[in-house]
Amino acid sequence: MKTKLVSIVCVVLIVYIILSILIMKSSDQHIYVYHEPSMLKSSFGESKYFSTIGQLKVSLEKITKEKYFITYSQITGNQSYFGLTLIIEDLARKNIDKSAFEYIYIEDTTTKQKFYPIPYYEIENFPTDRPLGYKVKFYAKFLPLPYQISFINIYFKFSDKFFILKNVDIR
Repeated sequence: MKTKLVSIVCVVLIVYIILSILIMKSSDQHIYVYHEPSMLKSSFGESKYFSTIGQLKVSLEKITKEKYFITYSQITGNQSYFGLTLIIEDLARKNIDKSAFEYIYIEDTTTKQKFYPIPYYEIENFPTDRPLGYKVKFYAKFLPLPYQISFINIYFKFSDKFFILKNVDIR
């Protein structure tokens, strides 16, 4: 009796699985697992720190705080730095002249102290493997900022346009 019941249950289960597979394949409806639309960021991929003047947009991509020391043989040194990466984009999708960079500096929002970059900056294509032409990445290094600084303003002059990114949180 038990074996008949077990075999009937197995047959019903197999038939149910086969029918559900056939119904799923023949239906045009698909089941997707997704987040609620209200939980999705509508500004995905956009920085909350940006400035637009005319057709040029400058936005903050990332802030880098590197702290490391080099000790080799008789040489020791502090190689720590503060780095900024900006994305420069032409909204009209025209090619950007990389030689149009003029200067950059940052300012502490509380003390109004200005910090200038060390003589190193880099402007490279974005993305590096298949450049768009209308978007470039700008990278500059500064000496490490004092510990108590939480917010900075970034002043950036490019292509005769003066961009200001205000109250950038660097904590």
